[in-house]
Order: sequence, then structure tokens, then C-alpha cells
Amino acid sequence: MQKVSYMGNGETTEFTFNFPYFENTNVIVTKNGEPATGYQVIGTPGGVDADIPYSGGKVVFETAPTALDSITIARALPLERTIDYQPTAKIDPTTLNQDMNYMMEVLKDLQDELETLRTQYAEIADKDSTATLLARIAAISEDIATVRAQITALGDISTLRQTVTDLSTNVGTIDSRTSNLLDYVIESQMPSAENNYTWYRKYKSGWVEQGGSLSTYPSSEESLITFPVEFADNNYYANRTLNYSASSNDWVVYSGGCVYDKTTTSMKFRHKGAASWYVCGMGAQ
Repeated sequence: MQKVSYMGNGETTEFTFNFPYFENTNVIVTKNGEPATGYQVIGTPGGVDADIPYSGGKVVFETAPTALDSITIARALPLERTIDYQPTAKIDPTTLNQDMNYMMEVLKDLQDELETLRTQYAEIADKDSTATLLARIAAISEDIATVRAQITALGDISTLRQTVTDLSTNVGTIDSRTSNLLDYVIESQMPSAENNYTWYRKYKSGWVEQGGSLSTYPSSEESLITFPVEFADNNYYANRTLNYSASSNDWVVYSGGCVYDKTTTSMKFRHKGAASWYVCGMGAQ
């Protein structure tokens, strides 16, 4: 994707860009990651009979963005046809060139997105699953190069249209092909006084890890531990570590420590003194 970023200063209202585009709806402006308002796009014409109508332009805000505002100007070209060539109608070279250049620019943006994916996954390229994904991305890149060659040669319009449609379908389903290859944290909590010093990590696959600390000394030698996240059943793995303290003359190690009365939302822990606990298993849906 073609884009340029700026930081506001409270004075500047005009921000330029130099990527080509076809109509003003192709220019997407965001402020601090959200769609911007109160601006207009003024394009720089590419000239008479230009293959691409605008060679760049500027975005003019009604009110200057502040020094805390991040401005991004990007190009978004829908993958669609706007011209329908009729079998008996004469094809205008200017119209045909603009149509072919539109497809070429769309493919350039798709190739940029694939290169971004390749960079993001490079750090874990030693894993077999990631190597499979990267090989698939490389294959899609080769497909794009093939289609670009077809555009250069101008080939058959109907065949080119079907090829581009197939390529769009392949690129759009990358997430479904990686769903069983990678697992990662989608939600977490850090321990603090507000959450009674408990923590957890939830993974995309549904796996949950959680734990906490017991700093009190229960008179009954029993603590009820309530989990931050509910488990699917009580077959989760549970472990605990007993801490120790020092008197003025020697070390005293507290003995005991067992887990029982396990449920999907809590367990009981018999112990003396401070302790830490850890559990993991499949979370409730």
C-alpha cells in the first residue's frame, strides 16, 4: 500500500503525497489511527490523456492538526472493474491504458502487503509451520509476477480478469491457511494489588495459563483460590510452591501444601505461610 505519515504541529493544514491515484475516493486519511474528518483532497493532474489521472496531490484540513496528532495518507484501490468492453465497440487506447494501469497499481499494492507479511514472519522462519507459510507467500508472489507479465503483454482481457480474481481469492484466505499453524496470546492480565496479585494468559487455541501469590498466613492453614479465568473442566494441571522466612537466628521452612476441591473456577490450597500457585488447561468457551 502506498502511504505517507506526518505529525501535526498546530499550524500546518496542508500535507502532500506523491503516489498516483485514479479518483479522490482512493485517498484514505486517518488521524491517530481513526478516519479523519474536516479535510479535502486536491489532486495533481497527470496531464492530458495520462495513463493515471492524478500523479499525487495534497490533503487540506480545515483546522490544523495538533502536535499530538499523527496523520497518515494512504491509497486504497478496490479490486474491481469499472469498464466493460463490448465485443462490437471500438476500444479507446487511453481508456484501455488506464484500465490496465489500474490493475497494475492494484497488484503493486498486493505485492507490498505480501512483502510486509514476509518481513513480519521472518523472525520465526526456523519453525516448520512458518516455513510452510512463507513458501505459500512466495508462491503467491510468483503468481503476481506472472499476472504483471500478462498485463505488460496486454493478453486476452477475459483471461486476465479471471486470473486477477483467482489471485485475489488466494491472497484473501491467508488467515484461514495459518489458523492451525500458529498459536499466540490474545488476552492477558498482569498481577497487581487490584486483582489480588493474580495473572493469566489466554491463547488463540483456547489454552489458559494463570497463577498468583498467597502472602497471608491463614489460621486454618487453608486458602480458597478463585481463578481469574474459568476452565473448561477440572482436569487442568495445578502446581504450587511454598515460600520460607527467616527468623533472627535460623531459617524455618514451612511444610505441607496440597491442592484439593478443584472446580472450573477455583481450588483449595492447604499450606502454612506464603506460597505461589500455577494452573494451566483449556479455558471455558
